[in-house]
Amino acid sequence: MTAPARDRCQGRWREILPRFGVDARYLTGKHGPCPICVGRDRFRFDDKEGRGTWICSQCGAGDGFALAMGVKKLDFREVAAEIETFVENMPRTAPKVARSDVALREAMNRLWSGSKPLVHGDPVAAYLERRGIRLQEFPTVLRHAESCLFVEGGSSTYHPAMLAKVTAPDGKPATIHRTYLTNDGQKAPVSDPRRIMPGKIEKGSAIRLAPAAPIMGIAEGIETALSAAIIWGIPCWAAVNSAMLMGWEPPECAAEIYVFGDNDEKFGGQSAAYALAHRLAAGQRALKARVELPIDPGLDWNDALQAETKAA
Repeated sequence: MTAPARDRCQGRWREILPRFGVDARYLTGKHGPCPICVGRDRFRFDDKEGRGTWICSQCGAGDGFALAMGVKKLDFREVAAEIETFVENMPRTAPKVARSDVALREAMNRLWSGSKPLVHGDPVAAYLERRGIRLQEFPTVLRHAESCLFVEGGSSTYHPAMLAKVTAPDGKPATIHRTYLTNDGQKAPVSDPRRIMPGKIEKGSAIRLAPAAPIMGIAEGIETALSAAIIWGIPCWAAVNSAMLMGWEPPECAAEIYVFGDNDEKFGGQSAAYALAHRLAAGQRALKARVELPIDPGLDWNDALQAETKAA
């Protein structure tokens, strides 16, 4: 497809993609199942700059062409050729104007500086305790925002939130992950209570929940990583999702890595965990890597921790 023809797709992907079998319910901007790999709550269509962009914690990310190719199992030329036959008759929606990197950084700094360290009894501590995670001291990379903005469509609401600092491999802050909560420590009644702030995230980034160590772990989510650290007795970082897990870069001091994967029924968590372990073991540093999964299918390490707590 020529560059001018590619430009003609801009702002038209919400009309183009249904022609390739992508139901309109996937294109609302809310988290939900992925039209490529199905899943449960791993996909969001954000349509940045009108390019049909999307992100999936299992499939990764891409634009409208990649989504059409993945759903219909076609190559780029086949998708482009079909689009050429009807794109000129499609209405165009003006793309949202993306905020500058400076504006995004300023918004992150305001949110972080306006938050507080965790203390027992606040909504974040209560949320973690509800998940079986009982800590004497809280990681400094987790903070409590008393009133965090949640925007969906044309409406805005405010909720308590757990903030988590995502750090790039060079040690610099990359972005902030937000978990929206209620005052009594439950997930907020919103469509997607977990969100990462807009902007680019350097490959290999993670939430550093504990100091780096020669023997340490990595998991997908915050609660999963904290749970694995409690069960196994080693420090563990959180990679946020399976796509970031596969690209994670361990610190220089690490020599042995435990990859704590989710035991997904459709094997997405296992696939990401083994892909990372293979890359670490086969890389130039030749790290010692091992994958650990919960025994029962469908569980992650937080499920395992809660099961142990109930049994005890």
